[in-house]
Amino acid sequence: MSLLEPIVEIKNLCKSFGKKKVLHNISFNVYHNEVLLIIGFSGSGKSTLLRIISGLDEPDSGEVILKTTHLGMVFQGAALFDSMSVFDNVAFPLINQNKKIAYEQIKQKVSEKLRIVGLSGMENLRPDELSGGMKKRVSLARAIINDPEIILYDEPTSGLDPVVSNIIVDYILKLQNELNASSVLVTHNLNVIKKISSRIILLYDSKIAWEGTSEKLFSGDNPYAKQFIEGAKQGPMVVIKE
Repeated sequence: MSLLEPIVEIKNLCKSFGKKKVLHNISFNVYHNEVLLIIGFSGSGKSTLLRIISGLDEPDSGEVILKTTHLGMVFQGAALFDSMSVFDNVAFPLINQNKKIAYEQIKQKVSEKLRIVGLSGMENLRPDELSGGMKKRVSLARAIINDPEIILYDEPTSGLDPVVSNIIVDYILKLQNELNASSVLVTHNLNVIKKISSRIILLYDSKIAWEGTSEKLFSGDNPYAKQFIEGAKQGPMVVIKE
């Protein structure tokens, strides 16, 4: 696939919950081997957009065209199964999609993915024995167990301190390089945005309010971008409280 060829096409996407319009006529592409950041204040529709791309939610209208069936998702809060070991958590999507896969093959793939996220030898631990950062890395390993061509991240540093957040971002960039995968990352964390140099889409009032590069976000004079990075109450965006 060419770097300029989209791996995902979003066309005129609309979604409402009751009378609340969350997404209206949203269109953009995700390109091969890029990291696309989706940013915005709380309640701007970021996570809803990600869930629609993943197929977990249906749009009211518009379409998502996926050029691949190999998709992984990292949920906000890790979303591990507490009753399962690290091994079983990571292996779950693999077994769920291929009931006939041999145990030795499962073992090899789980070991490989845990190595990539720096958790070799942790297979027999349970989630309650792990730190917050380790849980996030287990969720990263689970998301890549089927070698996805695109990975979706919903607030991957939520609830983590700045040091651990930086570690998780490093692993996200490592996964992009090692797997040659595209990534769509939802965040409102400025430290994450500063560390990942990429294309950015800013959502507000159910629409794309601004689109540009990380450099333009911090150095440009767009009023929407400026208000977001300053966290200001005053500006073109009305701050929404959930």
